[in-house]
Amino acid sequence: MFKLRNVFGISANVGSPSYVDRGGLDKLFERALVSDRHIAVHGGSKQGKSWLRARGLPDDQTLLVQCTPSSTPASLLAEALGRLGVSATLSTTKSKEISGSLDFRAAIELGKLIAKAKAEGHGSVQGSLESTTELEPVGQTSADLLWVALTIRESGRRLVLEDFHYLSQDAQSEFAFMLKAMGEYGLFVVVVGVWPRDHLLSYFNGDLDGRIVDIHLMWSNAELTRVVSQGSSALNVMISNQIEQQMVRDAYGSVGLLQRLAEGYLLAEGVTAATSGSRQRQLTGGTNYLLAREEVANQMQGRYQTFADNFVRGMRRLPEGLEVYKHILQTATEATDDELIDGIDSAILLQRVLDHEGADAIRASDLTQALDRIDRLQMKIGVNPVVLTYNRSDRKLFLADRSFLFYRQHSSQTWPWSQGEPEIVNDLYIQEPLNFDFDLEE
Repeated sequence: MFKLRNVFGISANVGSPSYVDRGGLDKLFERALVSDRHIAVHGGSKQGKSWLRARGLPDDQTLLVQCTPSSTPASLLAEALGRLGVSATLSTTKSKEISGSLDFRAAIELGKLIAKAKAEGHGSVQGSLESTTELEPVGQTSADLLWVALTIRESGRRLVLEDFHYLSQDAQSEFAFMLKAMGEYGLFVVVVGVWPRDHLLSYFNGDLDGRIVDIHLMWSNAELTRVVSQGSSALNVMISNQIEQQMVRDAYGSVGLLQRLAEGYLLAEGVTAATSGSRQRQLTGGTNYLLAREEVANQMQGRYQTFADNFVRGMRRLPEGLEVYKHILQTATEATDDELIDGIDSAILLQRVLDHEGADAIRASDLTQALDRIDRLQMKIGVNPVVLTYNRSDRKLFLADRSFLFYRQHSSQTWPWSQGEPEIVNDLYIQEPLNFDFDLEE
C-alpha cells in the first residue's frame, strides 16, 4: 500500500508511481550512456533533472561532484579523484592543460589498473600513450588530463557534475575545452544544471558539436496531467477533471510545483495513504484545493520574500552597482509570464530599467556586468536554487524557477521598491564586502 509521501511531494524517491517518462527521455538517457558521448541535462529548477539522472545512473555508479562559484576544472577533477581514494594536486596551466601529481597509496589496486591501462594503451586512447612498464604507481606520479581521465574511466563510475551553472563563465568555457580531450581518452561526463537554452557547452567549444547529447527538460500540460493521474491511481483515488486541470495550470509547467500542489490537496482531503476497497474514492472538493493552493503559496513566502530582500538590500555589500540589481528585479517582477519564460532581451531590459525613476544613469555596460554575475551572486546571498538566470549566448534574462509565477499570482507580496523606502546605500560594504572573485573566503 502506497503512502502519500511516497507518491507526491518533493522527495528523492525516483521510484514514485507518479514518475512520468516524459517524451521518452529515460530511453534517450539510457542510449546516451552507451553512445560514447557526453551528456548535458538541463532545464529550470525542480524539473526532474536529478530524477532523470538517478533513474538511469544510480548514485553508486557515479562520481557525483557539486559545482560552486569557487570551483575550477582542476578542483572538480581533484574532488572526483578524492572520492576514489586518489589524492590529487592539480592545477590548470596557461594553455588550459592539467598538471600536478596523483597519489595512489590509498587506492593501490586502482593504481595498478591505471598503470596497466596506460602501458597497454587500450581503448580509445590507443596510439596516444607512451609505452611504459610501470605497473605499480603506489606512490606519486605526475598527472596530466590523460592520467586523470584514465583513473576515472577505469574506476567504472561515471563523472557527474551537478549545478554546472554555478561555475564562472571562464570555468565553464575551460571545462568545455577539456571535455573534447576527455572524450578522446574514453571518459564521458554527465553535466547537470539550470540553463534555458540547448547546446551551452557547444557554445563555449564548437568542437563539441555532435559529441554531446543535449537533454532539455520541459513539461507539457498533457505530461503533467499524467503525473497527477498516475499518482492518484496508485493511491486509489480519482481527482475530478476540473481540479486536475486547475492544478496543472497553476503549476506553470513545473513538475516540482505540481507535486507540491497534489500533495497539499490530498492532505486537505484527508488522504495520507492508498484508500482501501476496489472502488476509487472520488475527490471533487474545490474548496479544499483552494485552501491547499493558498497553503503552498504561503509556504513560498519565506523563500521569495527573502530572495527579493536579499537581492535588493543584500546588494549593499557591493562596492557599486547595487541599484542595477534593484531595477533588474523590479523589471522582472513586472514582466509577463511569457516574457520571463521565453527570456527578456538585454536591450529591452535596459529600456525598461531606464524608465524607472532614478535609473537614468545606468549604462548598458553596467547592466551587462550585473547580468553576467546574477547566477553566482544569488548563490552568494543564499538564493538556492536560483530564481533568475542570464544566458550569455542569447543575451537574455530568463526565469529559472517557474514557481515564482505561481507565487506572484497567488500570494500577497510586498516588493522592497513598493514600500516607499529611503534610498538604499552601501552601508554594509565596508563591514561585509561581497567578493567579486568568488573565492572560498569572502
